Amino acid sequence: MNKQEIKAEFKHLKKELRFEYRKGRAKRRYQHRMRREELRFQKKTAAKQTRRDAKKALRMEKRDYKRESFLQKSIYLEKRSALKKKKRDALGSLVKIVTEHAPESLSGSLTLSYILIFLTFAVLQGAFVIAASYYVIDRRATDSVQTVAGTLEAGGLRAELAEVIAEEYAMNIALYRADGSLIYAYGLNGLEAQLPYNETWEKPFSFRYQTDNMRIFTTRVHAGGEVFSLNLAKSMKTENALLSVVVNLLLLSIAMAVSISYLVGHRMTRKMLRPIGVLGRAMDEMSAASLSERLDTANIRTELVEVVDAYNRMLDKIEDAYLRQKQFVSDASHELRTPLAVISGYSDILSRWGAEDPAVRREAVDAIVTQTENMQILLDRLLYIARSENGKVQADLRATELSSLCKEILQDYRMMHPDRVFRLFGMAEGWCDPNLMRQILVILLDNSVKFTAQNGEITVRLSQPAGRAVLEVADNGIGMSAEVAAHAFERFYKGDSSHNEKGFGLGLSIAKLMVEAQGGTIEVESAPAAGSCFRVLLPEKE
Repeated sequence: MNKQEIKAEFKHLKKELRFEYRKGRAKRRYQHRMRREELRFQKKTAAKQTRRDAKKALRMEKRDYKRESFLQKSIYLEKRSALKKKKRDALGSLVKIVTEHAPESLSGSLTLSYILIFLTFAVLQGAFVIAASYYVIDRRATDSVQTVAGTLEAGGLRAELAEVIAEEYAMNIALYRADGSLIYAYGLNGLEAQLPYNETWEKPFSFRYQTDNMRIFTTRVHAGGEVFSLNLAKSMKTENALLSVVVNLLLLSIAMAVSISYLVGHRMTRKMLRPIGVLGRAMDEMSAASLSERLDTANIRTELVEVVDAYNRMLDKIEDAYLRQKQFVSDASHELRTPLAVISGYSDILSRWGAEDPAVRREAVDAIVTQTENMQILLDRLLYIARSENGKVQADLRATELSSLCKEILQDYRMMHPDRVFRLFGMAEGWCDPNLMRQILVILLDNSVKFTAQNGEITVRLSQPAGRAVLEVADNGIGMSAEVAAHAFERFYKGDSSHNEKGFGLGLSIAKLMVEAQGGTIEVESAPAAGSCFRVLLPEKE
């Protein structure tokens, strides 16, 4: 039993139960009213019956009426709840079947959703059309019956006129007196005109006679100063046939529309989701050799363009990170190769002539120690870069007097490099990590010493505009071009290789990481033969 049959059965049983309940209630009320009138009459006419007995009898009648009404209502509610439960179970079974057989693919699920939404609207529209058609048919039948009743009443309810009208309008006509006695009856289709008489009918109702659905109408008519009851029965065969044709056409149109919507929806869904399949295959085929390939968004005109663009941007970042890692490994290998070669060479010299010549032994040991210290410095810097990239470097920010820190470090540099001139100007209190600032200043001073000739000047300036401390390290050295300055903070970048300066090319990149760890920024201004100026801007105090 499908959903429509269950719904139809539910409506039919509900209508029958409601009709029986109302009919029984009217009957009980009528009987109770008659009984009450009878008791009142007996109370007035019977002298031996006391007032107490009458009231008791009336209370018993009321109690019985309430009990019977309660029982009838309980039965009605039980039947209605049973029907509702049956309907819920049927709907649950239908939902379970649909859920179990639902497609697993995204395109199938979207297509099924489109079909269900379209089918819901189509069914609602069809139900509206059927209800409107039924209303129109019923209204036309009512109007025709009222026309016939008016014609008969105007014609004096003559039997000859009723016979002609019965044949012309294909109706069954029966006329009753006020006491219920039949005056005449005319009918077609084998209904022998004995229409049931009931003076309590107020609204038209339908019943099935043989193979025809008959519609019964009862109305009061007047003729010759008397009141009569006119019963009219009209066959609804033609109207039901027309309604059946409308229903069949609606079902056919809904089936065709669902089929078309399935084909169109399935094709559109596959077309819309095609970029996802391309994206999935591209992800499966992605490797180090194919990081430069990008997906084309020229033929995509949906919101999936954003997904494809995000994927392309992700590939850009992955390719950049991969190239940086590749360059990092290459540069680190290159930087480690030189000290390892020196250590290996001096170790060989030490093994051959170190035992015989003390000068050779001392030179070899000093060289090995120096290269070992260089390798330790390189490894420490590489470890710091790795820790900073993993977010493991934390700055202990505090209010720090930068002038005293700079004086202490410059004093050491004046002793280590007496052939350079070091100057300090200004005062400032910065919100920073003192240990990181010490390392930053050392890196910047080493860089200035490396690229400044003898008797050159290196100046450290401190300022605090708008509450933000600024540290500047300037020199009058060889400077650098704009192209070299743009790459100054990159790892293993050494600028112009013609100068043959020693170092790993990691100092400025580490200084930048240290400044950023404190929430600050670092920048450089330089020009060839005009020196360089590195400027560190610290964050404001919290």
